[in-house]
Amino acid sequence: MNYQVAGHSFRLSFSNSQFPANGLGNYHPFLLNEEAESYLFHLSVTDSLSMACAYSEVGRFDDDIASTAISKSEEGNFRFRIAYPGNNHYCTMDVDASFKEAQVQLPGDERHRFFCLNNCLMLLYAFAASSLGTLLIHASVIKNSNEGFVFLGKSRTGKSTHSRLWLDHIEGSELLNDDNPVIRIIDGKAYIFGSPWSGKTPCYKSESVPLRGIIKLRQAPENQIESLSSLQAYAAVLPSCSSMRWEEQVATGVHCSVEKLIATVGCYHLDCLPDSAAARLCYNTIR
Repeated sequence: MNYQVAGHSFRLSFSNSQFPANGLGNYHPFLLNEEAESYLFHLSVTDSLSMACAYSEVGRFDDDIASTAISKSEEGNFRFRIAYPGNNHYCTMDVDASFKEAQVQLPGDERHRFFCLNNCLMLLYAFAASSLGTLLIHASVIKNSNEGFVFLGKSRTGKSTHSRLWLDHIEGSELLNDDNPVIRIIDGKAYIFGSPWSGKTPCYKSESVPLRGIIKLRQAPENQIESLSSLQAYAAVLPSCSSMRWEEQVATGVHCSVEKLIATVGCYHLDCLPDSAAARLCYNTIR
């Protein structure tokens, strides 16, 4: 199967016995009907992986969404182990040093198989595209008047809630993505794209719009908004980007893209209540 997200194509190979094609509904809007000229990466589902290579752990991501351990071999190849937090149903994915070729062995449980495959594709996409002016970012995105508005914040800050306030109170608003949209810098301009990765909200749109503003949210007893300096904007945006900060190639690509992004798009900090006034204040300030 061939897919394209934010202009980057990738391949996924599997058999129906390994994984049912109809279990990938979130990828259907991004399906390519013909071969692409080149691919960002190729992921193959396999029943077994080689255990001949020795790996040492170099990093770990642990949160309430997934537990991911990353190891590296002397040859520079990577091994990922991904699972629900505190769960034994994990997958193992081996990836070459350039993030171009990967194989994954999925767990037997069907629910966890989809969870693992989805996370493998998301991580591969983020790291393979990191040097191509592309950021996979943890955020919620509203499309309004053919422009994109990105809401950042820590988990449970209220990103999805604020997006819903725009949908309810700002005319012409629609949801583009609610968890992991893609930002690309193309010819010096920033664009925001939908993706197959939208968290618990089923919003999978193969669409893009120019990016108008990035808003860092924080819950507060009153609504206030301010524009961020370049340094403040960098500090606000970088933690929301998928990266491996200990890997120079990936980290450098993300750093360069964030620098270009904050030089192109206005960034703001919004102290807010979960009310319509917060949405209107945000919209009126940026527009």
